Amino acid sequence: MVLWAVAAILAAYTIIRLGGLERGTPLVQLVAFTPYAAPLALLCAAWAAIAGATGPWLICLLAWISLSATVVPRLIARPAPPTGGTGAKLRVMTANVLFDHGDMPALLQQAKLDDIDVLAVQELTPAALDALDTAGIDGLLPFRVAHPGRGGTGSALFSRHPLTPTGGSGGTEGPARRHECGMRQAGATIHVPGTGDTTVDIQVESVHPCAPRPRQTRCWARNLAAQPPAGSDPPRILLGDFNATLDHAPLRRLLRTGYRDAAGTRGRGLAPTWPFKRGPGLPLVPPVTLDHVLADQRIGIGDVATRTVPGSDHRALLAQLHLPPAHHA
Repeated sequence: MVLWAVAAILAAYTIIRLGGLERGTPLVQLVAFTPYAAPLALLCAAWAAIAGATGPWLICLLAWISLSATVVPRLIARPAPPTGGTGAKLRVMTANVLFDHGDMPALLQQAKLDDIDVLAVQELTPAALDALDTAGIDGLLPFRVAHPGRGGTGSALFSRHPLTPTGGSGGTEGPARRHECGMRQAGATIHVPGTGDTTVDIQVESVHPCAPRPRQTRCWARNLAAQPPAGSDPPRILLGDFNATLDHAPLRRLLRTGYRDAAGTRGRGLAPTWPFKRGPGLPLVPPVTLDHVLADQRIGIGDVATRTVPGSDHRALLAQLHLPPAHHA
């Protein structure tokens, strides 16, 4: 009976994951742990085989095959674009800094070591922005669009290259994408120098939908559905804390508009980014991949890596992107 119960649970989980049927708590939260469910299904199949239970063995085996088919491709690197191409390169990093807890000087030093061109920050408070200014971020990334806020609502983009805030207004504010829960996403068109008198314009946005907490999963799904699709001109990059893994249907729908997940493309799709820090108020759950760099399919994807942000419960994610050919300025 126990084997049949476990097999039935795994079968239901597999159907929900494959069909994108997760709705509400706890299904939305549980689907995030699909990379752990796949080997669990294999263990169940082995247990059933040893026990001679043919029915549960077959169910668990099919669940393992099906779940593995969704997970394993994230471990397989696609070929990187050739070096020395005509397109400009852009090194981007995203970091959720956990309000005022993230070590801003350490984050800035890491961005300097990694030669970052664009830094997206989430959960940026006024105090964290002041700390970045005090640490000297203008010396490395002098252009910005910043929307600091409290309660995890703030975000910003910092750039080595000139930018125009989304909406075309000047200054460092500009209109932000604002979700119903109060989350604000800083966005800009970044003007990347090409060769000679050319420039490459790229739309970039610091993404941060609300977390799928109990009684907030509908808001979370609407926030993800409100993210801008790919296929626009100029091409778009979304990077940030999506509060979703590649197993969540709303994120997969966004990818189908024409984005590629940078980490998944380079075989790093299971590199966990949260929770990195353990402490009071933080859940004791296995780490999952909530932070992403999504790039328009016209953009090549090079190296991808994670970095530690002292004090934050997220790891930073960085990617080297190869931009499409430039146009004349």
